[in-house]
Amino acid sequence: MNPADDQAQQQSLAGRLNSLFAMARWTDAHGRQREYSTAEVAKAVTVDPSHPSTLSRSYLAMLRNGSHTNPTLSVLEGLAKFFDDHRPPGTPHITVQWLVAQEDPESELLRQRLADHQVRAIAMRAGSMTPAMRKQLLKMIEILDQDGDFESRTEQREE
Repeated sequence: MNPADDQAQQQSLAGRLNSLFAMARWTDAHGRQREYSTAEVAKAVTVDPSHPSTLSRSYLAMLRNGSHTNPTLSVLEGLAKFFDDHRPPGTPHITVQWLVAQEDPESELLRQRLADHQVRAIAMRAGSMTPAMRKQLLKMIEILDQDGDFESRTEQREE
């Protein structure tokens, strides 16, 4: 399950958290895929030294059921880190911005750039290239952009 695909789940923090719980899995001793429990996630967030947050099972349960809707930034950072570390390969990164339904600045910039038909056409062609071909294309772009003013030169040519 890709959390970014389910619009209904994205409308609330509780819905986004529950979609993350449904997505993140671990494998037990018998090779079965298991969902993390609320208690397991709360404990993992609390013992993680990369952020100052502590999180109780009951508070996380209240976030999941929607009775609490305004967690601290450190709680959001801890949850985002846990679920990002446990997301399936190939799925988008889990960020605090995604948890609170704010637009990630990089995603917004990408969306703005891809609105241009020519940029989309280039991206589509690059997507079907081999990694070696993409590397060569990037080198060619760097050569064209040696003075760092590639965009203004391109705009002048189009006028």
